[in-house]
Amino acid sequence: MMFELSIIPTAQQRARHTRSGMAYKSREQEANERTLEALLLCHKPEKPLCGPVKLDFTAYMPIPASTSKKRRVDMQAGKIGHTVKPDVDNLAKQLLDAMTRLRFWDDDRQIVELTCRKRYAEEPRWEICVQQVPEMAL
Repeated sequence: MMFELSIIPTAQQRARHTRSGMAYKSREQEANERTLEALLLCHKPEKPLCGPVKLDFTAYMPIPASTSKKRRVDMQAGKIGHTVKPDVDNLAKQLLDAMTRLRFWDDDRQIVELTCRKRYAEEPRWEICVQQVPEMAL
C-alpha cells in the first residue's frame, strides 16, 4: 500500500521529566501524534499485517522562507540535502510508533526492512509505502 500525508513531517521528541523523575510527553508532541494518527487512520488496513513487513518513507520537509531563489531550485532538484534537524531516525520513530498504535501491524518488530529519506519540497508531506514481505523473499 502506498499513500501520502499532506502534513509537515515531525520527529519523536525526547520524553520530559518532572522533578520527581516522572516521564511525560510535551503538549506539542501529543498534538503532533494526534494529527499524524488522524491522517493515517484512513489508510489503516482492515486487519493488522501479519509476518515480515517492509516500510519505505520519504519525509519532504519545508524549504525555509529565507532561502534564495537559486538555492530553492537546487533544494527542489535534490542537489542540496536536508542535513538539519529533525534527524531521520526520530522521524522514523514518530511514524513507526503512530502506525503501531493504529495497528497497521501487531508489533513494530515485524519491520524487517526500513528505508528512510528526507528531502526538501515546496509542499511538505510524508510519502509512505508499506508491504508485506513473503517469507521466501527474506
